[in-house]
Amino acid sequence: MCEDQTMRFEVVGRPPLGCGSTRRHCADCHRPSAGGSQRGFTLIEMVVAVTLVAMMAVGLWAALRVSVLSWSRGTDFIDANQRNRTIMDMIQKQLASICGLIAPIDPQIGGGIYPIFAGAETSVQFISLNPLRFQENPGLTMVSYDVIHDRAGNYTLMEREERYLGLDPSRQSFLDRREEQATPLFSNLLTFKFEYFDPGTADQQPRWVTNWDAQETKRLPAAISMTMVSRDLKGGTFSRQIVVPIMAKPSDPRLTFVNPFESRPPRLGLNDPRMPR
Repeated sequence: MCEDQTMRFEVVGRPPLGCGSTRRHCADCHRPSAGGSQRGFTLIEMVVAVTLVAMMAVGLWAALRVSVLSWSRGTDFIDANQRNRTIMDMIQKQLASICGLIAPIDPQIGGGIYPIFAGAETSVQFISLNPLRFQENPGLTMVSYDVIHDRAGNYTLMEREERYLGLDPSRQSFLDRREEQATPLFSNLLTFKFEYFDPGTADQQPRWVTNWDAQETKRLPAAISMTMVSRDLKGGTFSRQIVVPIMAKPSDPRLTFVNPFESRPPRLGLNDPRMPR
C-alpha cells in the first residue's frame, strides 16, 4: 500500500490524500525528490566569503594608494626640479648680462671712476640688460639679490629690480631694498653664498673672494659663483652651484660718445671750388 502511494507521489509531485496516517511509518514518503532539492549557504560560509572579499578589497586599496602617492611625489619632484632649473637659467642669464656702467661722479665731492657693482657673501647689486620683469623694467635694470634669514633657520633668496634712470652719487646703496619690490626665488635653503673670481695681477694669484669692492678694484669680477644647499621632498639635502663668467668691461657712454653732427662732412656752398661745374 505504501509503495503504491510512494510511486504516485513521485509521479504526481505531491503526497496522496490517504497517506496522512501512514506517513510517519513510511520512510519513503519523507525522502525528498532528487530533482527538487536545493542546498543553501550556511552562516559560517557567508562570514568566510565576506571576510575574503573584504581582505581582497583592502589589499587592492592599499596597492592603489601606494601607487597614487608614488605618482604624486614623482610629479611634485619633477615640477620642483623644473621650476628650480628655470629660475637658475633666468639668474644665469641676468648675471651674464651685467653691464659695466660707470657710477656717476659728484663734481663737488669728486671720487674715482668705478663700475656700478657691489658684492658681498649674502648680497650683490649690479646693472643688467636682462630684467626678469621686462614689462616693468625694460632696458637697463638695477638688480639686487639678497639672502634673508628667517626665524626657522632657513634662508630665502630675494630679487629686487627697478628701471635704471640714474643714481644719486651721495646714496650709500645703489638700490632701495623695499619689501614690495622683493620677489622670492629660492626658499627653505640651508645655506647660500656668493663668491667672486679675482683674476689676479702680476703680484697676486687668481682667487675666489666673498666680497667685491668695485670702488677699490675699479673693475668687475671675472665670474660670479652661487652655491646653495636646500632640502628635497624626502627630507634629504642636495646642493647646486653655478659659475657665471662676466664678459662686460667698465665703460662710460659719456666718455665714448661721438656727436654724429660733428663727424658729418661740411656742406659745400655754391661758390666753393670743389663744387662740380
